[in-house]
Amino acid sequence: MSYIPLFIIVALAFVIPMLSEKLRIPAVVGEVLCGVFLGFLGFSVSEAHGVAFLADFGFVFLMFLAGLQMDFSQTSVRNARLFLLSALIYCLTLSISTTLMHILGLPFCLALAFSTSSVGLAVSTTRELGISTSEYGQVILINAFIADFSTLLILTVLTMQIERGISFDLLLILLLFLLFLVLYFVGKVAVWRFPEPISALFDASRNSELGVRASFALLLVFVVLSEIVGVEAVLGAFLAGIMISLLGGGTLLEQKLYGIGYGFLIPIFFINVGISANLTFISDGIYMLPSLLLVAFTAKILPSLLLLTRYSLKKSISAGILLSSRLSLMIAIATILLKLHLIDNKMASSIIILAIITSIVCPTAFKWLQGSDTAEAEQS
Repeated sequence: MSYIPLFIIVALAFVIPMLSEKLRIPAVVGEVLCGVFLGFLGFSVSEAHGVAFLADFGFVFLMFLAGLQMDFSQTSVRNARLFLLSALIYCLTLSISTTLMHILGLPFCLALAFSTSSVGLAVSTTRELGISTSEYGQVILINAFIADFSTLLILTVLTMQIERGISFDLLLILLLFLLFLVLYFVGKVAVWRFPEPISALFDASRNSELGVRASFALLLVFVVLSEIVGVEAVLGAFLAGIMISLLGGGTLLEQKLYGIGYGFLIPIFFINVGISANLTFISDGIYMLPSLLLVAFTAKILPSLLLLTRYSLKKSISAGILLSSRLSLMIAIATILLKLHLIDNKMASSIIILAIITSIVCPTAFKWLQGSDTAEAEQS
């Protein structure tokens, strides 16, 4: 096996964040664009089996970190009506997306891609503005969490229905959630009964790195369980991340897992995504971008007007704009739909470009709107 393809990708993954920082774009965007350039040059990882595996595992690890990123301590809103409001906003988003897909004559499955939000961008943007702990910031985060989790669950059901048809196999998803609940309660009891051994197990400061090893073991437990019950491995990875978040893995452990993921595995996945989305497909599908952008913003901003019951029109629209930012999960959904042959390469490439555009425009617009709110408050 040649290490040259891996060397090229890792070397680029080292340089890209520095260039992205100067260009003021997310590093993920730079990785995808770099992959597009490599694809244009004829670079491929299809024959480099080791790199292809790392890209696939990077996808699984990305979903694991997405679950880990769901910081429930930040979203412990006392009023349950906020959760219900967020769920209603998601249902309306999915309905609008589905309707617009029908009007545009596009596959209904694409409505899932437009129903997502970027948890990572929502968390980083609200924290940067210092509003993540406010009720307004938490509502945004709850909306993003519900959108990603619900979309991933629906995607899993859709995948099983396509591969096996409507059968009792769909109940296996409930079995996976049942196993999740069992392991969660066992973990909670273990933390309560044996706090010191469990704390030592997840102590990321130990040289043996038992915390990292335990995290990978838990990840693979859920991935293997997902394969056994016949559902998407990414759902199991997502649940594993939520499990560690709920049990309180610790900041140092999370930093090390983020380092492994975003420092090595995930860049390989995103560069490979860009390689697959070659310039031929992008140029063929570029004419669809205006209508897709219209769907992307309409499906999020219109439902966000429900927030008018609690906030001003400007804040409601601002929330919808930030929730319109889609990146990792939208690209992941495009990858899955392409593998299922529900969309073609041209559409997948258009979705990837759309994710890149919204990830740049939406957080920037939200920061500007919040900044103008602050300036108005200071003047008054």
